[in-house]
Parts: sequence; structure tokens; C-alpha cells
Amino acid sequence: MAQNNRVSPYLFGSKGKLMATVIAFTSGKGGVGKTNVATNLGLSLVERNSKVCLFDADTGLANINILMGIYPQYTIEHVLNGQKSIDEIIINHSSGISIVPAASGIKQCSNLNEKQITLLTSTLEKLENQFDYLLIDTAAGIDSNVLDFVASAQYRVVVITSEPTSLTDSFALLKMLMIRGTKKSIFVLVNKVDDYQASQIVFRRFQKAVKKYLKINVYYFGYLATDSSVNKAVAEQIPVVLSYPNSSVSCGFASLADIVKRQFTNEKNLSFFSRYWAISARETKPILLSENVKVISDKLPVKKAVKENKLSDIYALLNQQQLSQQQLKELLVTLESVYEKKYKQTLRDVHSTVTLILAEGDEVKIKALHEAVTSSYEQQFDKKINNPMTAVNKLVHEDTFSKNDFNRLMEGFAEIYQQRVNEKYFSDGNALLTEIQHLLGNKR
Repeated sequence: MAQNNRVSPYLFGSKGKLMATVIAFTSGKGGVGKTNVATNLGLSLVERNSKVCLFDADTGLANINILMGIYPQYTIEHVLNGQKSIDEIIINHSSGISIVPAASGIKQCSNLNEKQITLLTSTLEKLENQFDYLLIDTAAGIDSNVLDFVASAQYRVVVITSEPTSLTDSFALLKMLMIRGTKKSIFVLVNKVDDYQASQIVFRRFQKAVKKYLKINVYYFGYLATDSSVNKAVAEQIPVVLSYPNSSVSCGFASLADIVKRQFTNEKNLSFFSRYWAISARETKPILLSENVKVISDKLPVKKAVKENKLSDIYALLNQQQLSQQQLKELLVTLESVYEKKYKQTLRDVHSTVTLILAEGDEVKIKALHEAVTSSYEQQFDKKINNPMTAVNKLVHEDTFSKNDFNRLMEGFAEIYQQRVNEKYFSDGNALLTEIQHLLGNKR
């Protein structure tokens, strides 16, 4: 970070004016209703006489545009390029909420010149001075851009559902935030559940895992019940609190807005959002690890400062540098090469390779792996891999397989079953029929 002993003018709000409370809404995966939550909660706050700005930080999908039925022409990028002012790009919706359209330009903050940095900081500070609440709708996942927006907020709300993938992906999101040093003011909203009790079950399970494995606390923000009005509102491109104000989910948003008004406050009057991006933009460009550690040479010389670091410090260094995907891949290949030279064996065995392919979840790769293993087995042992279940399934689905064929097949299986387990086979249907016949026989 550049050395600067002067106190930044953006650390505190303007005299006599309270700075906005900044809340980021995020999730580990898409489809959990995060944008719906941010939008409708913002509108519920507007109904409570609050000035609210919805900051669309999802640079990939313009979901807010779809929900609100708006078609913006300009974004923050036009402000940073000097083409427009923040007042010219912001959309003041008829509902009373203001919207900063998909903030595609802000993710390039590491490449801004000093003039643009000053412009970015003053622009974001103006937003914080102008509104009571600044709600940031991030993209889903653990991309560094998502993590930046979450870290820049004063409060973080992670939206989860009862789906296992939502819980695991949100866990991964919190893990990345923890590595970055963001551990506080994390709240969990459970969406799409039947009732409060169901939301508590989901939250407690998630909270327990986070506490046990990440050693951080997350707090229950609330829940939103499953409501068909949400899908209708999306189709109509009118937020549910406006189109169906008496629905159960709209009542839920009203309750959440009351919680925000009571508990989410900017007591220290700090400009969290603009301060974060000002600091991020002024940080020096990262020095690649290969410049500090010449890992490819034979003697592996290491600079003293790096050599004395613990492994945890190295991990932190890698995360702070935000290396690109290609740079991380190159580093990984280099480390594997060093391992092979030092220990005379490859780092990855067949088990780790298979695990890696399965973890990627790529259907084509997994199918190719299956075919390769099958082919290798047949070549090694000179025999085919026969799956009896597959063979039977294929057989019984043939058009020529008759009812008599089914009966003969079942009789054969029943005979083998009796020989194997030393008792007569009954299917559930046969067992029920036998029980009924027995009961009827007792009544006679």
C-alpha cells in the first residue's frame, strides 16, 4: 500500500450529515433469491421514510433491471471515464428507490489512475452522503470482485436456502471472506422455507458448521416464506412488495425492514464504502511470487523474509495478491515440478487425479474417465466389465420381453434369493397380499 501519513478526508462523513448504512447482500450460489431480497427490502425501507439506493454490483447479470422493468443506458464506468456524473447515471424509480445500474466499471479499480481514483472515491462518498441506506446486490459465488463488494460493506447478509448446494457454497464464500480478514457483522437470511421453525433448522445447521470449522460467528437475520406471489411478480417485472403488498412474503419484507431500521446503524458515521474502494485502488500492484522465490532453479534460493514466513503467511500473501487464474496455474505447475525433482515422484497420483475430475463435475470429463478406466481394465485383465443391473435393465425394456418372460425372471430371482439367504422371497406387494389373506382367513 502506498505510504501516506495524511488522514484521508473520506474516513468520516460530512459534518452534520450521517453517512449511509451500507449492507451487502450475497450468496454462495445463484437462484436463492438474493436480488429479490435486496430489491424488495429496499422498497420496504422506502415505505418507512428512508432514502435508499440500490447498488447493482452484479456485473454479469442485470437482475435488478429485470425485476424493476428498467433499461439503463449508463453505469459507473461512464462516470470513471468522465462521460457522465453520478447524478446522470442514477435511476430514480417512481417507487421512491434509487438505483445505480450494474457497476461494471468499478471492478477495474486496480487499474485506475490518480484522477480516476479521486473521482471514484468522491462519487461513492456522494452516494453515502445522499442516502440513509446503500444496499449492494452482489453477484453469487466467490469471485474476487464479489468478495470486494462484500468486504466493502458495513453489514453482510448471506442469503441461503435449505438446498445442500446453497449451504456448501455459502460456507465456501464465508471461508474466502475469513481468509481476507472479513469476519464480523455477518448475518444469515433463510429464504424459501415453510415457516420460522423450518428456517431455524436450516440456520442452526449452517451456523454450527461455520462455528466449528471456520471459528466465526454468524447471526440470524430472519426468514422469508415460500410464496407463489414472488414468481408472479418477477414475470410481471414489478417487485412483489408493490404488486402483492398483502402477500405473506411482503409481510416478511416489512418485518425485515423494521429489523434493519432498529439494528443496522452507522453509529460511528464512517464512509465504509468509499473508504474501502479508495484504499483498494491506491494499493500497489502485487508482486508475483516468482519474483520473490526463484523456485525453478536447482538450489531453490529463497529470500530471507519469505523463508521465515509461516505457511499461513504464504497463504495470506497469495490471497492478498489476487493472482489471476493463469498465474495460479503456472505457480501450481512450478511447485509440482519442484516436488517431482526433490522426491523423485509425481505429486498427483491416480487417486487425486480422479478426485479432481469428479470434483469439477464436468459430465464430458467424467464420461471420458469412465471410458478410459473401462478400456484399461479390459486390456489389463483381458475380459469385459459386465454390470448385471445394466444387462437386466436393458433386457426387460426390450419390446420382445413378454409378461411370461417377466414371470420366469422373477421366479428365477426368487429361487436364488431363497438359496442365498435361506428364506422365502416376498416383494412388498406379495407380503401385503399374504397379510390380507391371513387376516381374512382368521375372520372366517
